[in-house]
Amino acid sequence: MVILTLAAIYLPDPPHPLVEDRCGFAFCEVCMKEAPYTCADCRTTRYCSARCQSADRRAHQRSCKIQQSLNEMNTRIALAPPKRPPLGQCTGCNAKVGEGRRLALCKECGYQACGSCESHYSRGTCYCPNSNFGKQYCRMEPRWFHTNGRGRDYDGDRHPETIGEPYPSEMYEPVARACNNCGLVTKLFKKEYRDPWVWH
Repeated sequence: MVILTLAAIYLPDPPHPLVEDRCGFAFCEVCMKEAPYTCADCRTTRYCSARCQSADRRAHQRSCKIQQSLNEMNTRIALAPPKRPPLGQCTGCNAKVGEGRRLALCKECGYQACGSCESHYSRGTCYCPNSNFGKQYCRMEPRWFHTNGRGRDYDGDRHPETIGEPYPSEMYEPVARACNNCGLVTKLFKKEYRDPWVWH
């Protein structure tokens, strides 16, 4: 037997906590002021204060659940490995390649690229998260196009192979350790030098 009281019917649930998110300029859902906070559950709706969030709680409840479902679905899709493309067909431009033409093939993920796609900054990137066509990102200088081919940036350790002059010693961590990508024990770049935008 369930007993409902008037307090249980008329008192709303407490709102979800706010999370500070100063990644960009956005407006409060209620008062249109600058909104540095997002709903902790859906991470989409923005508020300037807990007061505005409480005022919008009833209106936001349904859209919050929908957005949470969408966030979960997007995460599942992003983490799912893509299907292997059919042999003899470029994954980048979807063109079938006839005899006598060469396709670059990643043996790990099955991505295939024709000559024009292989040199393209995004279509020439295979689906592997830590390498591109077998070349490990940790052994290369950081670049903005080092991704898994679907928008996720590589953010692991770096120890590029030096060609010519070596990198200055202040760029490296003081103690050698195992790379989190390839496992090689060596001196690794400090975190600030792993950022691809430092190299432009």
